[in-house]
Amino acid sequence: MSRPSEELPLSQQKPVAEDVRQEIADHIERRTAELIGAGMNPTDARAEAERVFGDLQGVSAKCREITARSRKSRHRVERLDGLIQDLRFALRLLRRSPTFAAVAIITLALGVGANTAIFSLINGVFLRPLPYPRGDQLVHVVELHKQGWGHLSYSNFVDVRRESASFQGLASYFGDRTTFLGANEPFRAVGTYMTSDFFRVMGARAELGRLTVPSDHQFGAAPVAVISDRLWQNQFGGNRDLASLHLRGEFNMQVVGVMAPGFNFPDNSDLWLPMELEQMPPSRTAHNGDVIGRLKDGVTPAAAQQEVSGVLRHIGETAGLDFDAVGAKVTTLRADLTGSARVPLLLLLGASALLLLTACTNLASTLLARGAARAQELAVRTAIGAGRLRVMRQIFTESLVIAVLGCGAGLLLAQALLRAMTAVAPADLNLLHAAHLDLAVLGFTAAIALVTAILFGFLPALRLSDIDSGQLMRGARGAGTRRGQIWSALVAVEVALAVILLIGTGVLIRSFARVLSVDIGFDPAHVTTVAIDLPESNYPNVQQAVAFHDRTLALIRAIPGVEAAGVTNVLPVMGDNPNGGFEVEGKPPMSAGHRNTGYGVYRLASTGYFAAMGMKVVNGRDFAESDNSTGQVAAIVNQTFADKEWPGQNAIGKRIRPTGMDTSDPMPWATVIGVVHDVPGHGITAPAAETYYYSYRQLPFRARWLTAAVRSTMPPGELEQQLRHAITQVDPQVPAEFAPMASLVSSTIADQRFMILLLGLFASVALILAAVGIYGVVSYSVAQRTREIGIRIALGAAPRRVGRMVQFGAMRVVLLGTVLGVVGALGTTRLLQSMLYGTRATDPLAFGAVVLLLLATAWLASWGPARRSTTVDPIRAIRSE
Repeated sequence: MSRPSEELPLSQQKPVAEDVRQEIADHIERRTAELIGAGMNPTDARAEAERVFGDLQGVSAKCREITARSRKSRHRVERLDGLIQDLRFALRLLRRSPTFAAVAIITLALGVGANTAIFSLINGVFLRPLPYPRGDQLVHVVELHKQGWGHLSYSNFVDVRRESASFQGLASYFGDRTTFLGANEPFRAVGTYMTSDFFRVMGARAELGRLTVPSDHQFGAAPVAVISDRLWQNQFGGNRDLASLHLRGEFNMQVVGVMAPGFNFPDNSDLWLPMELEQMPPSRTAHNGDVIGRLKDGVTPAAAQQEVSGVLRHIGETAGLDFDAVGAKVTTLRADLTGSARVPLLLLLGASALLLLTACTNLASTLLARGAARAQELAVRTAIGAGRLRVMRQIFTESLVIAVLGCGAGLLLAQALLRAMTAVAPADLNLLHAAHLDLAVLGFTAAIALVTAILFGFLPALRLSDIDSGQLMRGARGAGTRRGQIWSALVAVEVALAVILLIGTGVLIRSFARVLSVDIGFDPAHVTTVAIDLPESNYPNVQQAVAFHDRTLALIRAIPGVEAAGVTNVLPVMGDNPNGGFEVEGKPPMSAGHRNTGYGVYRLASTGYFAAMGMKVVNGRDFAESDNSTGQVAAIVNQTFADKEWPGQNAIGKRIRPTGMDTSDPMPWATVIGVVHDVPGHGITAPAAETYYYSYRQLPFRARWLTAAVRSTMPPGELEQQLRHAITQVDPQVPAEFAPMASLVSSTIADQRFMILLLGLFASVALILAAVGIYGVVSYSVAQRTREIGIRIALGAAPRRVGRMVQFGAMRVVLLGTVLGVVGALGTTRLLQSMLYGTRATDPLAFGAVVLLLLATAWLASWGPARRSTTVDPIRAIRSE
């Protein structure tokens, strides 16, 4: 059995053992004396006393154990009492200084709140599991081309699905927002057309009814649909009798199932329909379908990519001209969904960390100043016996209280900031809107509370506990000089961190200004767009769809104030362009090993569309009413197409034709009748692709899914009413969605605007904290140098000169911090390069503007305390010492 006394410190083991030995010896002596008094001889009496007492060693050990427990318990109580005393004392100090407490808590809340909110986004986007069973196995598969990447054509998808061994399942799908009938009223929704393995790959389940089965995915099968829980509730009132639920769109469909709540893939889908109900185009250059796959256990995306690339290369050996893939790319679904959010969120996390460091530095400098004011009190505590560790514990407890209160306020701020960020965040930052505060975030905040208490509490506790009470009570001031140097260093760090944040924001603002100055090739002002999707069940013949648009455009053009109107299948800058190969007449079938096909963007347009969008026809003419189904097939190309295919030549009169677009039959040759200005196809900074336009009357395959562009001087609300009335006159069952073209263009730069907004917010807070720190260091300097300033004034120094001396002293610290910040920014801004347009990461204008802003702010922050130094009464200053 181990001896309990050995659990005590060595300094306490001997006293405990000696006390126990003396206690037992005293008990034995008393009993022996009693027995001798009763007539026993001394030897027998002592033996009897020891026998009756029992095991001397066992009793001794038991007594030592009881004593040790008692002392340990007493020490625990003393430590707990000491901690409670420190907590109460810290709270009393904060109550006595409400301004200091409020500033400290708010300062910390800003840093903690920003970090917690950004971590919530990081957790929701990158760390939380995808809302699908074993989501880590889901991958996105695309083709690689010489021009970039594209979706797998259906024929390539079928071959890859059959020949690859890396996947448990592979599914193709494409979504389209279109019109559906049969519910309470006609509505537009995203319908996803998918192949038979889609639900199995996604691990989806039905809440009501069933999902599609292989027999539903046969050509000529009875059309069925699975609808979302949201659509079921909103359009069908939660009717559980699925046999009564029918929809009309491209087909007359029976609703066979309702998806479980929360299933939302692809984004915003409300219906899932079998893709194979129609004959799929055999073309291998018609890249219309996305592909999702589930990897087999143990297979990596890299291995699957290598296999799919090999399959595509094998197909290309025998596919002939109708093939343009050079490989494949396989990425995880998470990476695909969060690709656009990764860089912005990581940069914001870095910015929020810099803000937290700035807040901690500010608090450390504030606590040093507060400690300097309490130096006399701490000296007295030391003089009456408080050890250095005891003083450090008291000061650190105050820091911990501030940290806990600041983190509590930071949680509230984080919740508000998270709501604000998700409200203004771009819609394409996938998974961002699912972020919320959970246990992981609360744990992160608790960790921040501990780390921040250490960061801003350790240095003040260390410095303020190192007080020579004798010197301080005799009036010595050496320690104040050292603390002033430390405080100045902290302020320099604050300034440096603020400079880094401000320069990063400045560079992004410069880039954003360049983006806004880009010539996008059209004028979105005063243009209203009208998305119209005609249900195929009501318009089975595409010529009926053409007639609908002809009549509708005629009514729209007759509206007073309408200057021009036209239709197209895809608006500029909005992406999702139909694309594929094309042939140019006159080029040999094979030239230096290259096929005679190019790769471009294919669009439909009508008479008046280019005028409505403000797109200039730079050569030739616009589509005319004669460009109809009986006229010669005409095409208009953009400037990039003309320059690349016919350099130095006139494009008018040349002939082109798409290969494999919209039909399996060879498409007719089209004569180029005009050249229009380039417009970006996806985002306003994207380079223009080769683009060719056909009249929707001559290639009407996509005529059911067109968007009208209307240029008008009429107020938007009034124009929308007139447009809706015109559409209703032609067909009251066709819903339409209206949007200003300027808003659509603005949405394409939402990512940059979001980053600038948040970085600007963080940088502004850092600048304010730096200004507060500068103000504090100058005030502290004036307080510490009151005697010196008084003597200088007494000896004849001009007050203005004294003020300049104090202010220039502060500016030296600011200049040091500015230099450090510029050096840091030279490295950190390079991380922004991928988000910049037409701007270098080391843009001199951004750097210069930030330096001037910081110096001006510092000058203003230091001016007030410096001016107060000129009002020091020299007599009082000297006497006060």
